[in-house]
Amino acid sequence: MSREKSSKPPATPPSGVPLRLGILDLGIIGAIVLLTSVMIRSAGFQRGLELMPWPDGLEYAASAVNLAAGRGAVLHFGGYTYPSRYTGGYPLILDFFYRGHASPVPAFFVSTSFGLGMASVFILFVLARRPFGRAAAAIAALTLALSPVFITYSSLVMSDVPTLLVTLFAVMALLGATYDESPKLPNWPRVLNWLMFGLFAGFSMIIRPTNATLLAGLALCVVMIPLERRDLPSLLKVALAIAIGFAIPVAWQLHQNAINLGSAFASGYAWWVPEVYGAGGKTFSIAYLFGPTMPRNPHGNVIVYGMTLLGLDGMLGDPGDSRYFLYPFAAAVFATVGFIAILRTPERSTARRLMWFGLGYLAALTGLYCFYVFTDVAFILPGAFVLFIAAGAGAAAANRWMRDVFRHRRRSAGQLAAAAGVIVLDALLVVSLASEAAVRLSTRPADSAMVASLEELDSTLPPDATVVSNISLQFLELYMPAENRRFVGLNSLDPGERFTDYHLHRLYEKRAAGWNGAVPPVVFDGSRMSAEADWLASAIGAKTPVYLLLAAPESNDYAGVLKSELDKLQEKFTVEPISQNKSAALYRLTARNQPATD
Repeated sequence: MSREKSSKPPATPPSGVPLRLGILDLGIIGAIVLLTSVMIRSAGFQRGLELMPWPDGLEYAASAVNLAAGRGAVLHFGGYTYPSRYTGGYPLILDFFYRGHASPVPAFFVSTSFGLGMASVFILFVLARRPFGRAAAAIAALTLALSPVFITYSSLVMSDVPTLLVTLFAVMALLGATYDESPKLPNWPRVLNWLMFGLFAGFSMIIRPTNATLLAGLALCVVMIPLERRDLPSLLKVALAIAIGFAIPVAWQLHQNAINLGSAFASGYAWWVPEVYGAGGKTFSIAYLFGPTMPRNPHGNVIVYGMTLLGLDGMLGDPGDSRYFLYPFAAAVFATVGFIAILRTPERSTARRLMWFGLGYLAALTGLYCFYVFTDVAFILPGAFVLFIAAGAGAAAANRWMRDVFRHRRRSAGQLAAAAGVIVLDALLVVSLASEAAVRLSTRPADSAMVASLEELDSTLPPDATVVSNISLQFLELYMPAENRRFVGLNSLDPGERFTDYHLHRLYEKRAAGWNGAVPPVVFDGSRMSAEADWLASAIGAKTPVYLLLAAPESNDYAGVLKSELDKLQEKFTVEPISQNKSAALYRLTARNQPATD
């Protein structure tokens, strides 16, 4: 008696591809992730290692370091602790990956951001593949990988790409709870997915508070594509699971606010910049829709974000460089095709739910930022995931239709013209993406002279040295940490140069406005030497090594200020040059007429 072997074919969704990733899928996404890596590396990591732009990257890194040290998501420099402007979600991610590693802090954080960027490309491919197919997923992932904003921010210690990644995880949980086969599952997997959606949504909000707009996307997709189980007990379970998951990270952030700011609902932004974010500031205003915003945006937010969504934002920049910032015009057209094709297909509820969720979230996020005082295309990057997916789905659908047109002999002139239009869009998309890749690959990455200088000084200066500097004290704390090393500000000026101390300047401005908190001392408080100079003289007398570290000035006015302060120091101390390069100069301070000793 013989037995015949039988095997069930792998389950396939409406897109026609198996649910599990195959070798072909892994090969495609492996190639795209490798391309992403090359694109990010091609630009170099100079700005990332310098934790630019300041104070954003500097504060994220410092908050993560202080979380690991048990202080919380705060800033700590000059011997004092202060709240951060930013919520603690992104520092929590950095802290999670950093614990147990001995790598230099900023370099490790840049590597983490790089990894989060590649993970975003991978998750976007997986997310798009199931409802839309392999070709759509590949186009979506490739378009994201060659997005200039995405490439740039994947090399920076900034929260935009991590917010995108957490948002993608939230969308995966949403689809896991609502996909077409979900009603056939037991209750607990669906409730668990709703719980995870709430958790990721809440966590994304404590990375970027504006990401509460995820809930607008959820509301729209539930209204447009109602849940399969709409009885009261099922709806209560869904609402409770989302609420519990959402509350966990939000409760942690409120607790941090209460500890560091004195109130659960206080803002670090208002603490540092009350004139903009305080009660009298105009953080959000209808005037920013078409009026000028920061930094250097004369067009207003509606024009900038509208042109971005159309793939024409490069036209607002340098006339000699009209490249796109988010995605190219051809991708925007394909995204429109994708939205129309999917939303007109009632039997594909999972795909339609994804589109409605993404559209609701993107519209709410972009609409909110249209009223904001600052303008940056990166602000809407987390919500733009739906544009990349729709572009991939639209390109795949348009090309299938084009092939069908050319296969059939009975075709109208209108169909032929439309098919030719698809070919033109394909060519435009390929040229746009290839041009971006070529520009990136032709760029020679630059090293950071300042970071190299600080790393060398960290290994050569005594661990108990006192260092007087015009460089940000928080930056020095990260690059030259030592248990007994003390950093003192040369002055509290911030002329807007690359490495001058934003935070110290803001603290002294707060003090001048009536705030009575503690501030790190500076040698020059205004034009005169402060009592800190006498403390330095006492430290030198007690055989403590004292050094002066100066970042090279970038303007003649600031150079004049530093020269004047250096002359005054030479009246009180012997200033002995130790080393100098294009980024910084190091001097040893000793008492007058007393030789330096090692």
